[in-house]
This record gives sequence, structure tokens and C-alpha cells, in this order.
Amino acid sequence: MERFIKILSMMMLILLLGCTKAQNINPLKPGLSTATEAVLTPAKEHLSPSETPAGPALTATETIVTTPIALTIDPTYLVFPTTTPTPTLDLAESVLLIVSPGPMSKVVSPVELIVHVAPEYTGSTHIELIGEDGTELYRKVFKTFSNIGYYTRVDEKIDYEIPGAAEVARLQISTFDTNGRMQALNSVRLLLQAVGDNEFTPGKVIQDRTILRFPKSGNEVSGGSLPIDGEFQPANDLPIILELIGLDGTVLGSRTLQLGPTDGKYQQFITSIPYLVTTRTIARLVIRQSDDRIDGLAYLYSEQVMLAP
Repeated sequence: MERFIKILSMMMLILLLGCTKAQNINPLKPGLSTATEAVLTPAKEHLSPSETPAGPALTATETIVTTPIALTIDPTYLVFPTTTPTPTLDLAESVLLIVSPGPMSKVVSPVELIVHVAPEYTGSTHIELIGEDGTELYRKVFKTFSNIGYYTRVDEKIDYEIPGAAEVARLQISTFDTNGRMQALNSVRLLLQAVGDNEFTPGKVIQDRTILRFPKSGNEVSGGSLPIDGEFQPANDLPIILELIGLDGTVLGSRTLQLGPTDGKYQQFITSIPYLVTTRTIARLVIRQSDDRIDGLAYLYSEQVMLAP
């Protein structure tokens, strides 16, 4: 009897323990059986790092962090390159500017001549009217005086007589320095009429036919050669003559240049004049061109320079 009671007590204890385990499997899902719970929620295993199963390959993603950078400039790069300008021409007004009459104006006597004389070129002044055969139809010599910084205006009424009804002539004005050297000459060709009406053309532009880069008035050179760089607007197709003339009128050196055909434009030239002096000598650089129809000069320009051995 006692043995039966012990066996019955043990069976009751086992039943109680089994019910308690079944209830603790998944208290949140009471409708599922113990077997089903075991399939859906497998037990987790704790593996060592060397036993960790391989998973999908990981792709590294680069994260770029932008940091504002203060703008700095090397002062060296702030020095901009500079260019040396090509020497420009001195577009000064004509030293003897004939305002009226203009080239090939048709005129009757008396002709009114208006000329502006540059301050550096005043002095003994000559006005001449030369006929087409070289005959001097009019001549006057007088003195002009320098107005420093201003041109001197010359007004002259020119009377003439011609044998025929009309002829071509050259009206010219020139100035001479105190040593008797011609400083400048400018001219205009006219059609003289015995009778009729004046028909004037516009006067020449204010720029001189000669524009020099070098030399300038007062420059000193040495070594026996004077370099010359400039432009010239030819009056005709004849060559131009360059000369160095001393105070006493002696020609110290000369050069002849033949430029291109006359087209009304300036033509560049670069040349030199050899000279021979034993001491520092004042000379006048003369650039001149003859008339291609009437004997004599059509144009002359000069600058005073210093020549050294």
C-alpha cells in the first residue's frame, strides 16, 4: 500500500512538471503547438568569430565631407605681364600749313594765300609763284616772328599776269634760319586763269608730309652715321633726298631714297646718312622732294641735330 502511494505521488509530480514546461514555450501565442513553435523559432547558436557563416558581400561606401577652404592668392601671380609699346609717330601739324588755296584750285588774280607757320620755323620768309615754264610770276621776302606755343598766320594777296588764258603754276612759301639754310618749304599747284571765277578746293590736311620717329629736334648722335626712321607722304613719284647741312651750308652727308608710287598714303622708311666730322657739329637734317612738272622744289622739311665724331 505504501509503495502504491509513492508511485502515485511520483506520477502526479511528473504530470505537473510537464504542464508547466508546455505553458512556458510561447506564452504570447497560445494557439500554436510546441512542435510548430520549434520550427518557426529555431534556437540561436553562439559561434566564435572564425565560425561565423559567410553572408552577402559588403560594398564600401565613400563618404565625402566638404570643408570650406579660405581663398588665398599668391601675390606673384598678381603681377601681370607688360608690353613695351611700339614708338608712335609724332603727328604734329605741318610746319608750313597752307590753309588756302587748296591743290589745283582754279584762281584769278589776285590770289589770297593763307599760311600758318610753326614757331620753330619762323624767320626770313619767301613767297613765290612759279609759272609752268619756270618763270617767276610773283615774289616777296619778309620777316616772320615766333609766337612761342602759337602758329604765326600769314595772309598775302598775290597779283599775277599770264600771257595766255590759263596755265599751271606752283605757289610756294619757304623760311630760312639765321645762317641762310632753308628750314621748310611747302607748295600747292594751281590753275591760273586770266579771267573767270575762283573755284577753291579744300586745303591740305594738318599733318606734315614728313613724320619722324628718329631723330627728333636736338638729338645727338655719334659714330659717323645718323639713323633715320619715319614715314613720308610723297608729293609725286620722284625720289626724296636726305641731307645733313652744316651751319655754313656745307653738305656733310646725303642719301637718296626711292619710295613706292604716289597713292596719297604715308610710306615707311628706315635708312641712315653717313657723315664725317672731327668735333661736335650742329647740322640740319633736310628731307626734300622736287616738283615733277615745274623746276624747283615741291617740298622740304628739316630738323636740327647734333653730330659727334
